[in-house]
Amino acid sequence: MVSRLSSVAAALYASLALGGAAVAATPQELQVSNTSVVMDHVIIETSTRYQLVTTRLNAELKRFDASYRKLLEEDKLVELHAKLRQGLEPDGFMIHFVAEQGGLLALEGGHQQGNVYYHGNVVAAAQMTKLNFGAALYAPLRLSVYENAHSGTTFEYDKPSTQFGQFHNADIDKVAQSLDEHLLRLIKKVSA
Repeated sequence: MVSRLSSVAAALYASLALGGAAVAATPQELQVSNTSVVMDHVIIETSTRYQLVTTRLNAELKRFDASYRKLLEEDKLVELHAKLRQGLEPDGFMIHFVAEQGGLLALEGGHQQGNVYYHGNVVAAAQMTKLNFGAALYAPLRLSVYENAHSGTTFEYDKPSTQFGQFHNADIDKVAQSLDEHLLRLIKKVSA
């Protein structure tokens, strides 16, 4: 009887600690699966100076900012589609976020000019995510851009077609292949 009361008291205490949320009597079963994925990691070096490349990249790609999210929240989908078409021109990508990784090297006593651009095509991401929600893990894409030892610029990224290829879906593969092409074209453009 004392043991049963202690269990009830423990459950009540846990429930209160969780803000009054109910505590299930039995734990939920988890099903875990793992898939090995082979990625094509691309490294492109150019003699074009980092500052020029990043200036061009920032001028070329528009920002996916709060104004787009606001249209989505207000369910203004026609306006959102029109704004996205315009925002994705001319290269098919928008910047979602820029992580200033080079500056963070100060935590380790170093410094290097370099950023990681979280960029992508929201329309393409929605198409792929509709087919397999797991595709959202790879959208937006990431592009590492940094000054190299030769005073030029290095780009590194995982090829979208190999990231999304793990879903074994021909429609996702087609979109991912177009992302490969757009990304390489963008890199060549800002490096010229």
